[in-house]
Amino acid sequence: MVIIRAGAGEGRETVPDEAGSTQTGPGNGVTGTGLVEEGRGHMVVVGNDALTQRLVGDLAKLYRERVVVVVPDPQHEHGPQLLALHRDAGPITVLAGRRPDEPALRQAGVAEADALAIVLDDDQAVTAAALTARSINPHVRLALRVHNTALGKRLRRLLDRPDAPTTVASASQTAAPALVSSALPDQDQVIAVNSGTCTVVSTVLPAGTTELPPGPDVPIAVLTENGGLLLPDPEHWVAPADEPITLVSLRHHQEPPTPEATRAWSRMGTVLRSFFSRKLQVAAAGLSAVVALLTVLTWQLTGTNLGLSLYLVLLDLSSAGNPAFGQPVARQVLQIITMFTGMLILGLVAAIVLDSVGAVRPSENPRRVRRTMNNHVVLIGIGSAGTAVVSRLVDMRRPVVVVERNPEARNLAAVRARGVPVVLGEFTRDTVWRAARGDRASAVMALTNNDSANLQAVLFARERRPDVPVVLRLFDEAFARTVFKALREAHPNSRTRSRSVSYLAAPAFAAAMLGRRVLAAIPARREILLLAEVTVAEGDELAGRTVKDAFRPGDWRVVAVRQRGQHADWNPAPTRHLRDDDRVIVVATRAGLGRLLRRADAPQAAGRLPAQSGPHPEASPSELPG
Repeated sequence: MVIIRAGAGEGRETVPDEAGSTQTGPGNGVTGTGLVEEGRGHMVVVGNDALTQRLVGDLAKLYRERVVVVVPDPQHEHGPQLLALHRDAGPITVLAGRRPDEPALRQAGVAEADALAIVLDDDQAVTAAALTARSINPHVRLALRVHNTALGKRLRRLLDRPDAPTTVASASQTAAPALVSSALPDQDQVIAVNSGTCTVVSTVLPAGTTELPPGPDVPIAVLTENGGLLLPDPEHWVAPADEPITLVSLRHHQEPPTPEATRAWSRMGTVLRSFFSRKLQVAAAGLSAVVALLTVLTWQLTGTNLGLSLYLVLLDLSSAGNPAFGQPVARQVLQIITMFTGMLILGLVAAIVLDSVGAVRPSENPRRVRRTMNNHVVLIGIGSAGTAVVSRLVDMRRPVVVVERNPEARNLAAVRARGVPVVLGEFTRDTVWRAARGDRASAVMALTNNDSANLQAVLFARERRPDVPVVLRLFDEAFARTVFKALREAHPNSRTRSRSVSYLAAPAFAAAMLGRRVLAAIPARREILLLAEVTVAEGDELAGRTVKDAFRPGDWRVVAVRQRGQHADWNPAPTRHLRDDDRVIVVATRAGLGRLLRRADAPQAAGRLPAQSGPHPEASPSELPG
């Protein structure tokens, strides 16, 4: 087991730990069995992957927190990068080669910690570590990464405390809305908030526009093909010359409460639909429409009333022996059609009975891609991120085809169960491209865990279709920036977006550790904005200011104010004062949210801390080196 300790600008010394291994630290003391100095509480992060690296870096760099990171397997995934974090991003202590059991958590200082994030990729390990941590420190805030939604809900109810909230989230589910909106520019991103919903609306401004249009929508970004400006100040905004401009705004929708009767009927419909599969529901609706049509035709031919016409049709459907002797030929033909329809209804009734008792099983044969498939999304890789995006696309009723090279992938059955066609094989083969109908796709999304594989897939797609929009998942910041620039130069008229799941999800976990909540990540070209809920406290950046004075162009903007027990006031008056304990919703850049949520007693850096591996492709201009 190896322990590495470092602080900004501090020297290091080697000290043997209790197990006889080597501990490297800044020589200013170890308190008890923990690894951090006395003073305000620290943060503990347990993990081994990209999200761990991003989260630890954000806590140290943006929020100026002292962090202890427990790395169970330092030789795999992002273990080597995590071991090097103490050199790159402030006061970080690394515990390497330890499972998050009780001795390791105690040594990490969980008993004195303010917050603990467990972002392992194993739900069982996360559950065990969370239960152990809560027994060690009942007052520690918990941020847990759990893939199983049902387990996550039960775990949160079990561990949540009024003085120590528990946040349970999935990094993939958190990042999925931003990934989907990157692939579907025609689909506005919808964000659920406390009192309604918000829509992210993109509008192309007319040529020659010199000022931002007034209105209730809040402008959050002004974008051009080569960059843009986040959170602009409408009063001092200067339009770029000879460039098309896209205005990104936030629009709030106040949803009226649903009447009780409507909710009751909705619940009843949900219960009834749960008994029958969707195919049987469609078949029943179709046959009901045929019966209605036959009733109307019988009414017109016989001149009887509608009730008697329905009675005759039902007799004919049941083959009750009521021949239409002496009736017009049209009536006799209609009776024959009705009897054949009755045969179909008998089959439907049998299917409903068998389906309700579980005798009907879905076909094990995978669904094939239809030859008529068109304007669909081709998604490569069904890891956690890919599966979350597939679920969201299916919920939005957008056609999607999955390409997966591993026939034993753990999420394969879940994707097929949702009726999504899957093509097995390497995407960079012509046969797979043709099977996925790539030549007719509306977008290609490469979401595997391998940056090189994602780049190869996108390059192959661009070779076959230079105009196809692409979204690729890239973690390495310098690599993503180089790739984006090269693809834009090679295909200037094609839409290219690079995204990092850990970059999109890390702010939500960091905010949860600080007792705050990130509602959504909003992509803006290669950058992101965060919609977050913040409580105004004495001495922070918002306290005692008006809404106008609290606005920091390029960093954050207050879009709603809510006092406890009241509905949020969206687009509050610029002269409204922000008081202690007000809850506000802000739109902020990643760096701006870090400054806004930074604790008052956080150490102030003498200068800018170096980035971990270069500027991120989605970082705001204020985060990029000059």
